[in-house]
Formats: sequence, structure tokens, C-alpha cells
Amino acid sequence: MRVRYSKEEEACLLSHHEVQAALVRWLRRSNLPLVYSEGFNQRVRIETGIPTGVGMVSLQEYVDVFLDAWSPVADRANALERTAPPGLRFLAAVDIPLTAPSLMGQPMILRYEYTWAHRADIDAEQMKARMTSFLALPMLMVERENSKSHAPKDIRKYVLTAQISTRTPLRAHVGVFFDQSGTIRMDEVIKYIFGLDAKVAPMPIITRQSVLLNMSDVFVDPMDVAAQAVPPHRPKSNHHD
Repeated sequence: MRVRYSKEEEACLLSHHEVQAALVRWLRRSNLPLVYSEGFNQRVRIETGIPTGVGMVSLQEYVDVFLDAWSPVADRANALERTAPPGLRFLAAVDIPLTAPSLMGQPMILRYEYTWAHRADIDAEQMKARMTSFLALPMLMVERENSKSHAPKDIRKYVLTAQISTRTPLRAHVGVFFDQSGTIRMDEVIKYIFGLDAKVAPMPIITRQSVLLNMSDVFVDPMDVAAQAVPPHRPKSNHHD
């Protein structure tokens, strides 16, 4: 079963591991027939999507939940909606085949919104010019700090779109590509796309607005059940997902 939920309010302050722990507690409260891993330290079997950073809002988060028995999706959805913890809001649930690729196993397109306060001292025209210049680059090699590999990385290839949507308040949207090689980081968006110094410039509220998964070379809604009917990428199991 794939679950779509949002991460807002106090949940935005949770780390990725804290969100995972909150998801497990939520699933247990819902009394769903969960599948557990084998061994001494058994864990609820879930697979999460690409995490959002601490402080970021997300209108679309996903988790795949392995179930040990079937029940109507509507009943499971009602249970999840009733038991949702503060800051995590249930949005939808759908059954997917066990053969569906994992959420992190496919390339994605993610759309983010950056919103500054009404009185933020930022020159929108200068930012627009910087965004245009960035998009015109064939590549941009960046050596990342705190990276295991100090080899420069081309971050330009991960950026699909970047545009200012409104000026009051100042709001920009950026579409990025993610695959197994990585993606652009949010601090790199601030620095290289917007041309802002994070140490002195007012920081925006960052919201993940949408996610699309690559299924058979077509980017689709992760809840599109028909798109999940692809050749097996996981070991066969008798459990429902």
C-alpha cells in the first residue's frame, strides 16, 4: 500500500529518522496488519521516498507499507486519517503491486516553492537575472563541502525549471531532477540559482509541492496504480504491499 501524506507545522522540525519513527507509531495506532522484518529486532516494513530537510514543508510525502492481510482501501484510509499525528496529515492511499519499484529506485521530478516574507529585502529583478543566467549554463561544477567525494559535481543537470511566480510576496518555483547520482541541494539553489548569500540574506520558507516518478520512461503521479505494473524489481513475497 502506498500512502500520500503531508508534513507541516511542528512536523517540519523533525529529522528524517524522527519522521520515520513517527510514521511507524502512526501505522501501529491505525491497527493495520503490518508486516515485520525477521530476526531478533523486528521492524515494521516500510519504504519511504526522498526525504525533505529539517524546516521544510512538504505537501507530498510518500511511504510504501507492507501488509499481511487484505482489507478495503477505504477502511485503511479512514483508520490512517483518524490516527494521524500532529503535523502529518493523511491525504490518500492506494494498493500497488509488489513488483512496483521502490520509491527511491526510480528517477523523480520534484517541484519546490520558495517564499519570502513580505518585507524581505531582496531585489526580484536581480534574482530573475541570476536565474536566467544559471539556466543558460551548459553545466556548473561545484565541489561540495562535507562530501565523501571531493570531486566536483555538475549541479546544472539537476535543474529543469526556475522562475519567479509572484513579487509580493516574493515567490519562486524550481523543478529539479533526482536519480541515483543525486540532485541539487537546497543551499545550492539559494546560492547558485537565486544568487543569495545564505549568511546574510533572509531565508525563504521552502515547500515541496509535487513529486513525479519515472515509470517506463514516463513521469507519473506516484499514486498512479496502472503505471506501477512494470517488470519485477523486488523479490517475490506472499505479503500485500
